[in-house]
Amino acid sequence: MSEVLTKKILVLGSRWSGKSFLIKRFEDLCSTSKISTDEFVCTTATLGKTVTPIKYKRNHTFELHELGGTMSCLWKSIYTSTDFDKILYVIDSTQPWSIAFSLEQLKEITEQIPIKHKNVLLIFNKTNEINSLTKAALMELLDIDTVWNGDIDIIETNARLGTNLTAVLDWLTR
Repeated sequence: MSEVLTKKILVLGSRWSGKSFLIKRFEDLCSTSKISTDEFVCTTATLGKTVTPIKYKRNHTFELHELGGTMSCLWKSIYTSTDFDKILYVIDSTQPWSIAFSLEQLKEITEQIPIKHKNVLLIFNKTNEINSLTKAALMELLDIDTVWNGDIDIIETNARLGTNLTAVLDWLTR
């Protein structure tokens, strides 16, 4: 009999990057094994912190700790007081004006949390939407190769369409 593993996952990102919607899609995918893209799903901006438990593939359970983007000035007091196994950092690929801010936040977080870069996943969300930047353009804007020497994982998603959500969940199981 296999043991159920529970991992604490910190979910961060700028305002309107799609953190809550992504989590909602993870819940849908894990409970029904499919995403209905024609269904209207409404989420509201997260104020403070939410914790969402998700069971994936029988023996994996994730506690997704989402911190609202509007509360980024208080993130440090929350994320330094808890041990997390992994970090998901969501970036809206349709908002190039928020990239510099996202980069500074991410650098500060990875300097303050004792976590290996291989346990940090950048999620470029809203790919394939009108005006979304390519992965190469986002990597250049975030200076990935210089800042992290390519030692950080990246997955492109589109929560609205359900693109690559399983890839993110599989990454979490590693």
